Amino acid sequence: MIGCRILVVDDDPFALTTLCATLEYLRLEVVARATSARDALALQATSSAQVALLDLDLGPGPTGIDLAHALRLQQPDLGLVVLSTYRDPRLVAPGSIAPPTGTSYLAKGDVSDVLQLRQVITAVVREPLRQRQWLQDTLPELSDLQLQVLRALAAGFSTQAIATERGVSISAIEQTITRLYEVFDMPRDPEHNQRVRLARAYLELAGKLV
Repeated sequence: MIGCRILVVDDDPFALTTLCATLEYLRLEVVARATSARDALALQATSSAQVALLDLDLGPGPTGIDLAHALRLQQPDLGLVVLSTYRDPRLVAPGSIAPPTGTSYLAKGDVSDVLQLRQVITAVVREPLRQRQWLQDTLPELSDLQLQVLRALAAGFSTQAIATERGVSISAIEQTITRLYEVFDMPRDPEHNQRVRLARAYLELAGKLV
């Protein structure tokens, strides 16, 4: 395999250490590691990394997608891989801009073998600017409002509470919930609680159910 020098970014120190150990086990060279976007940008300037492996949720401030764009400004041919617990990046960055061309997105729940991670990194290093399908393109089409209502339902909020929080009518929220039933193809079924099924749909998108 061609040389592969990696910058790894994760705001969780334990997750960062574990991921770096996994990469080294795969005989990949971790040349820099960071727990924040600011540190990552500073390290990239001197690390000679060929690919950046980024967590999507970096805590308050820039997301992994924001960082990917900043890193590409510094190094236009940098390979980019976003690795996240979330199957749907919109749950972390609603309404965010699209990732840079060539970015690969991996949901941790979809990685059954660490060799998959090696294969993705290898492909990105070889062709960092190749157009790739972004995971969001394969997920249900949801507006920012629908995502917010779905999150609130999963947290156990009532229709009234959601309407009050958003400053809209109960009817408006009920219409959004009805639309969510259609998006997730959930016909009325007396044997199942539809709101519970929507909560499960959210948890699946968040990578908390497999």
